Amino acid sequence: MRNNKEAITDFVYYLQAERGLSLNTVCAYKRDLLYFLDRTEKKIENITREDILNYIDELQNSKYSSSSIARKLSSIRMLFRFCIGEGWFLESPMSNVESPRLRRKLPTVLSPTEVERLIESARGTSIFEMRDRAILEFMYGCGLRTSELLDLYKEDLFLAEDFIRVRGKGSKERVVPLGGKAKSALMEYLTEGRFKLDKNVSSVLFLSRNGNKLSRMGLWKRFQRYVAKSGIKKRITPHTLRHSFATHLLEGGASLRTVQILLGHADISTTEIYTHIDRSYLRDIVSSYHPRG
Repeated sequence: MRNNKEAITDFVYYLQAERGLSLNTVCAYKRDLLYFLDRTEKKIENITREDILNYIDELQNSKYSSSSIARKLSSIRMLFRFCIGEGWFLESPMSNVESPRLRRKLPTVLSPTEVERLIESARGTSIFEMRDRAILEFMYGCGLRTSELLDLYKEDLFLAEDFIRVRGKGSKERVVPLGGKAKSALMEYLTEGRFKLDKNVSSVLFLSRNGNKLSRMGLWKRFQRYVAKSGIKKRITPHTLRHSFATHLLEGGASLRTVQILLGHADISTTEIYTHIDRSYLRDIVSSYHPRG
């Protein structure tokens, strides 16, 4: 059996090369595992079920949320599965250790009117307003994650066919339709704004003031500016536009499977959360269409 450092190195390589997990996910797993091993102060093969139960108690006493504890236990469970697969030992101490039950939180969603107000708050003639309006239209019109938006390149645009290529989690690619309003905002940015920012001859689609790839923090700050300008009082993030995209599609009659494909969800159970968001909408559907409504 290898020492802890060598085992973690092998495990990280396995997550990247064989599981195809994103760099952010791999780094989170590695961070959680190093913290766990530091707390137990044992070699991996000597860790017992009691050590893990004590670790769970410590996390709970430290006020970690159920979701954080579940994530940390998931990384430990995957590590032991990997070690068994490598033949380093035969049984996992994670056997019969249950993760805390998670209460699934319903995401905040904007109404179509609120989305319109948010996007219109970025309307203007400056380079940055043109860029930011295109960004908001993309996030809502295509249901993109922040990382997916920032990783778009000019070669990912298929404007004649009204599609874009998106790189999702685990380097998985999908093709997403480009709606009329998103395309219109994009064309304005491309023809009147982007070339003024492109100081480094970059193929990145959304550029910063310095001509580099726009950062998450840069996007966040601009987004909060438009939220304040729009007068929306809900606590929202850029990801709220992705939630709104999915919810409005389902409300409009799209199938759950279609929304799953558009969002790039590997498991349809992840998409199902959107069927529970607007209970008033579901009530209206039953009232309108059920014979006993």
